[in-house]
Parts: sequence; C-alpha cells; structure tokens
Amino acid sequence: MKIVVRTVCFHFLCILIFAVVYLRLKDNFMNKGKTDNREELGLIDYILLSTTIQAGVGISDIYPISFYGKITMVIQQLIMICTHVFTIYIFNV
Repeated sequence: MKIVVRTVCFHFLCILIFAVVYLRLKDNFMNKGKTDNREELGLIDYILLSTTIQAGVGISDIYPISFYGKITMVIQQLIMICTHVFTIYIFNV
C-alpha cells in the first residue's frame, strides 16, 4: 500500500513541478486558435497541460513552439513512461 501512495504522490509532485517549469518557459508555448496570448495563460493552464501529459492523454489547448518547450514535454513523458513501467514491474513481482 505504501508504494501506491508513494507513486501517487510522485505523480502529483511531477505535475506541479512541470507546471511551474512550463510557466517559466511560457514564451515557448502557444495556445490553439490565438496568435499572441502568452500573458493570458496562468498557472492553472499549465497544470492542465502537465496533468494531460502525466496522464498519458496529451491533448491540451497549449502546444510547444520551440525546441525547449518540446524537449521539456518529452522529458515529462519519459518520466511518466518509466514510472509506469517500474510500477507495473513492482506489482507483478
């Protein structure tokens, strides 16, 4: 049971950390349908982006427009995949 709680806490922590990273890199992201709205995007928008990536859905109104935005999203996706593979391995042992 402890491993489940740790895994859930780890995912929540990743969501919050990456949301803050995305907020700091907000010039590297764009909102669909609008040309210049970087100032309108707030922390909640980046929490939504981070949650969809962490959940494996990957669908959001915000998308990366530069190398740094793309590589940050790839890093979060790799962390998510590695965590899921590790968790599945632990539960099947």
